[in-house]
Amino acid sequence: MTKVVDKLGNLLGVGRLLPAYMLFGLLKHLVPLRLLARWAWCRPGGSRDRDVERCLQRRVIRLGQLVGLRDRDCLQRSLLLYRALSRAGANPMLVIGFDRMNGRIFGHAWVVVDGHAVIESETELLRFSPVVAFGWQGVLLSPPPDVRAA
Repeated sequence: MTKVVDKLGNLLGVGRLLPAYMLFGLLKHLVPLRLLARWAWCRPGGSRDRDVERCLQRRVIRLGQLVGLRDRDCLQRSLLLYRALSRAGANPMLVIGFDRMNGRIFGHAWVVVDGHAVIESETELLRFSPVVAFGWQGVLLSPPPDVRAA
């Protein structure tokens, strides 16, 4: 019975994240990133709880799996994670980086907490050069710290 209740709780938690995820998916095409970062950041709702942070990370990963856009939703997924973790008091940083390969430029977005990328493999991030980062209250950090890997 406990497993059923846990699964139901996780499903409801993922469902609560879905509207913001969808909204970020639309807004990323319409609103400048500087504004999106400010809108995404939330005032912490209490003291920091690392268990809550891990739960939020799992829910964002699960949402990405359910939606099925894993390779094309890094910005909206990172905005959602930045929002959820800021509300949880984790003081996250939203980072945007770029990589050039075979004459093409590839962008990627990820979230860093306590100097470490969350959800993303830090090894994979080594190929991206951080260009823009947003911290507390969605404030642009200039110059962006090199937060690809600790």
